[in-house]
Amino acid sequence: MQAESNLWWQPSARRRVLLVDDEQQVLVALRDALEDDYDVLTAHSPVAALHLLEHEPNVAVVISDQRMPGMTGVELLTRLAGLSDAARIMMTGYSDMGAVVRAVNTGRIFAYVTKPWSRPDLQITVRKSVEHFELTRKLARERQLLEDLMSNLPDAIYFKDRDLRFERINQALASRVELGDPADAIGRRLAEIGVPAEVAAAAEREEAKVVAEARPSQNILSVSEGHDGRRFYSTTLAPVKDAGGTVQGLVGVSRDVTEREETEQALRRLTHIRTMLGSVNAAIVRVKDRDDLVRESCRIAVDDGGLLAGAILLVDRERGMVTSVASHGGNGLVTRLVDGWTGVDSSDAWYPATVTRTRKPTVWNHLQADDERAWIADIVAKGGQSLALLPLVSDDRMVGVFMLVSAQSQFFDSEEVRLLSELADNIASALDHVEKRALLNFLAYYDELTNLPKRELLLDRLHQLLSSRGTRVDPLCLVLVDISRFRHVNDTLGRLGGDELLVQVSKRLTAIVRDGDTLARVDANAFAFLLVAPGDEREVARWLETTLQGALAAPVVIRETELRVAVRIGAAMFPADASDAEGLVRNAEAALANARAIGRNCLFYAPSMNARAGEKLTLETRLRRALEERQFVLHYQPKVDLKSGTVVGLEALIRWHDPERGLVSPAQFIPVLEETGLILEVGDWVLEEAATQYAAWVEKGLPTPRIAVNVSAIQLAQPTFVERVERTLARHPKAQNGLDVELTESVLMDDLGGNIEKLRAIKKAGLHVAIDDFGTGYSSLGYLSRLPIDALKIDRSFVMRMTEDAQEMTIVTTIISLAHSLDLSVIAEGVEQADQAHLLRLVRCDQIQGYLIGKPQPAAEVVAQFSLRRITWRPAAAS
Repeated sequence: MQAESNLWWQPSARRRVLLVDDEQQVLVALRDALEDDYDVLTAHSPVAALHLLEHEPNVAVVISDQRMPGMTGVELLTRLAGLSDAARIMMTGYSDMGAVVRAVNTGRIFAYVTKPWSRPDLQITVRKSVEHFELTRKLARERQLLEDLMSNLPDAIYFKDRDLRFERINQALASRVELGDPADAIGRRLAEIGVPAEVAAAAEREEAKVVAEARPSQNILSVSEGHDGRRFYSTTLAPVKDAGGTVQGLVGVSRDVTEREETEQALRRLTHIRTMLGSVNAAIVRVKDRDDLVRESCRIAVDDGGLLAGAILLVDRERGMVTSVASHGGNGLVTRLVDGWTGVDSSDAWYPATVTRTRKPTVWNHLQADDERAWIADIVAKGGQSLALLPLVSDDRMVGVFMLVSAQSQFFDSEEVRLLSELADNIASALDHVEKRALLNFLAYYDELTNLPKRELLLDRLHQLLSSRGTRVDPLCLVLVDISRFRHVNDTLGRLGGDELLVQVSKRLTAIVRDGDTLARVDANAFAFLLVAPGDEREVARWLETTLQGALAAPVVIRETELRVAVRIGAAMFPADASDAEGLVRNAEAALANARAIGRNCLFYAPSMNARAGEKLTLETRLRRALEERQFVLHYQPKVDLKSGTVVGLEALIRWHDPERGLVSPAQFIPVLEETGLILEVGDWVLEEAATQYAAWVEKGLPTPRIAVNVSAIQLAQPTFVERVERTLARHPKAQNGLDVELTESVLMDDLGGNIEKLRAIKKAGLHVAIDDFGTGYSSLGYLSRLPIDALKIDRSFVMRMTEDAQEMTIVTTIISLAHSLDLSVIAEGVEQADQAHLLRLVRCDQIQGYLIGKPQPAAEVVAQFSLRRITWRPAAAS
């Protein structure tokens, strides 16, 4: 198209007319006829006209004479056809009509004017030529606009005839179907330019419908697979009609909407995923059972997440196997896949094995049916196109794999994987919480070591049994079994050895449990049988002797050490011994306590046992009152050096001054203090009172001997024992180097290592340590050298018999020699006769204590003895 100025489209603009003639008078006459309506330009020769038109592109009409020197009018107008789009008029005489006819037929001229011309005819011809020029220019502009539109838009644009053959396509469509030149598509159908047959058929069905119905169709979505992957196109079709309204073909505009469609699909997927995330989180709060939770999570993945199938595979890495599978959708696809999974660490099995090793999400977004891995082919065969495998990890422990299958290719992008990983973490945490809750529920009612019911569950079953019987009095029997000397197993073989013994005993007892009966572990080393159809007392006794004790008769091997299990058994019958559950338990415990006390292996309940238990309870109440009302006092028994007879120490002994009964023997209340734990408060009071008394004597200037206080196992076992001693000494600085503690061997052996450290701490604070009742305990002499002690006290039982029994004398002599070899002092207890003192002096015993020297006395009375600084005694005459 020729360039144009703004003159063309301005309605008020005058059109330009170029007159070409070699005769001046003709040019003047023509100007005169036309200049009122047009801008008239003149040229005296064809060459001048060509030159002028090169610089005047907006000439609307050229009127040229036929006969001119050097170039005819036909030749000029022919050349002008390639130079200007002006309408061409030939002016000629009748003699040139043949040339005029040829020029008209060949399209070289639009009209002609004969000489001489008629002014009105000339004006009409020029006016029609101008209109033709304007129409030609308008059509050219429209064609150019269409060309520019088709060439510059990125959308594919095409025209087709009624037979759906291309009439015109733009470069965008040519590039899409990989045609080098758009013209190559003209006259051809879609399938003939390389479009797959099924795609072409689907498109032409829509086009035929538009042509037949003469109505446009918009937003027709189609998908194409090419070298650049999957593309989405939206096409709008419109019928093309002639002036009479008859459909002659159609025009189509096809836009690549891949990005929009993928974005919308991603948004739809994210909406599904977020819906799934919310639903699963709600299920986590609502569902308490592990199996129900995994099944519900899989169902939500399919129903709310828009997935083809979902599965959760719970794994046990220690055993290397899948422990359970829950799935939804896919017609059981996942279950069949798991059957071929050889284990969590298999390198050649299917993909979850990799996930359990790497603990990272794995996504397979374009599954292929011809994949060499059979499990992938199985998924594709069921319609799966994408796969995500998400590890379920809680507390750094792999608990399972969340498997999701989509029927859509490229389903799992980074955002989906992020959300799904968050979902997997929530599920893993929920599974861990459910597992811990189940464990807590188990531990609340079952013993973790033996897996037997605990005391609480046993009592619950007892209550249920009694409630279900109503008014019936069918007998029950509660049997308590206590392992004797269990503490010594722990001391010898360690806590793990003791646990192993409990496990083996529980297995033997489990083996004899009858249908309907219950076996429980009710204490550290105690078990209980609830017998629902025990028979009478004789039948129960027979079962206890033959079956129960027979099950425990064979030795037990613990850590290469052979042990024989000895037990104490207490039993109570319902309804003979009790009318309710609490009474049955209480009476069975009373029978067991009595069996321990009198050394019997097995004992049935008797009413007298409760009387003794009642007395003990009353005594406990009175002892608490005694502590509150300061009814306890200390008496002191002297210790004398055998060489000089000097009082070198005192043992502080507690006494209870009961307002009703007077002084009560320690043998009656000390065991109760220990059983109830009151010994801790009383022990603190004894230490405080001894320190106070020592400081008071020192302030008076008396030659105060060291005061020893007894420490029980319960006191020493307290983590704050050393701290309590140090606080007492801090309150009484003058007593810091005047107090001793006395402990028995068995007390030390309960926690030898820890007790050694405690003794070292109190010795550092200024106290001396003595082992009381030495020779009666069960400790190894090998530990003696390790103990941070200062003295050994020979038990009174050896002292009482040494003058009559040579073997007892040998024991005393051995203890003294052993103590001196370890640089320890020796104190003999219970010395009541001068002969005993004389022998002890001969075998170099250091100190003695007993009624020979003096009984325990109140502080005011004992002070008189050590004020004299010497006790005189006369040994018996030698025989």
